[in-house]
Amino acid sequence: SFVSVGDNLPEKTLADYADGLAGNMGDGAYDYRPIYAPVRPYIEGADLAYISQEVHLGGDDLGPQGYPSFNAPDALADALVETGFDLVASASNHCYDWGNYGALEHSRELWNTKPVAFAGTATSQEEADDIPVVERAGITFAFLDYTYGLNGFERDEVPVYAVNFLDEERIRAQVSQARALADVVIVAVHWGTEKKMEPDEQQLAYAQVFADAGVDIVLGSHPHVIGPVEWVEGVDGHKTLVAYALGDFKSTHSTPHLESELSGMLACDFVREPAPDGAADAADGGVSIENVRWIPLVNHIENGAHAVYALKDYSDDAAARHMFLSTQDNPLQWMRETTERVVNSRGADIPIEM
Repeated sequence: SFVSVGDNLPEKTLADYADGLAGNMGDGAYDYRPIYAPVRPYIEGADLAYISQEVHLGGDDLGPQGYPSFNAPDALADALVETGFDLVASASNHCYDWGNYGALEHSRELWNTKPVAFAGTATSQEEADDIPVVERAGITFAFLDYTYGLNGFERDEVPVYAVNFLDEERIRAQVSQARALADVVIVAVHWGTEKKMEPDEQQLAYAQVFADAGVDIVLGSHPHVIGPVEWVEGVDGHKTLVAYALGDFKSTHSTPHLESELSGMLACDFVREPAPDGAADAADGGVSIENVRWIPLVNHIENGAHAVYALKDYSDDAAARHMFLSTQDNPLQWMRETTERVVNSRGADIPIEM
């Protein structure tokens, strides 16, 4: 069983809240766990769980930082591990915000100490070339991560190994390596147009590149809103499940943008197919993606308090206390209708749990 969520953006506002949850303000302790507690059963209940960690963890000396250059304290990593995440993607337009101060190196070194597969940024060429592989229930998964670009830096200003950029040649080579290592290839990708709920030309083009290369599932982030899900057929008939945008798993906004308070969890099962007659091992059977479904999530903000909820667990009373959703006449119905309209807008007919 597999679940995946979008961008985690716990900048300074969320750090202040986590600071208060941990005890005395300003004592250097942070507790992010209650923010994710409402959805923890969904995440830790899956065999494998993915998150896009857009804000890197550049060290407590740098401290929490907000837009335009984000940073979160080290305690966030422990909270995400305790919540149940196993795959952590780090390549984003913000992953080098403080890179020239060594923050990217600190983030990678910290995550290397945690029991997760981490991809997207690296401190050396050897680390960049190493494709993480994990095993669950006898099925092996290779994990790759890409970003369209960075804020404030050009590609040639960054060490070639530091950030995994979208590039067709690189994708084909890395996916080929991944296919030789694992039964399933999972790709995370930071792409698309902010605040747009439909895929742009770059997303559609790269979705086809991933399908042609033989990727099994693509998990999109960056637009800060949800996008559609669809099956994309590759040149050899292989079908790739593409979630163009999972939305913001957790973020804050100084101005209302209702669509950014709605995100999603893409869930599915990876199933070992029977081995063909004459095969020496049961593992010779392929792996299929089954029971695909979408679980809408709510980015809750209430008088300085923050949490993430599944929409099906969210109440009218909670919505009435939400800083922005409370401006809607019927916010739960609006979120249901928006999810229905967007997720299956390209004909995937994915069941939605709400």
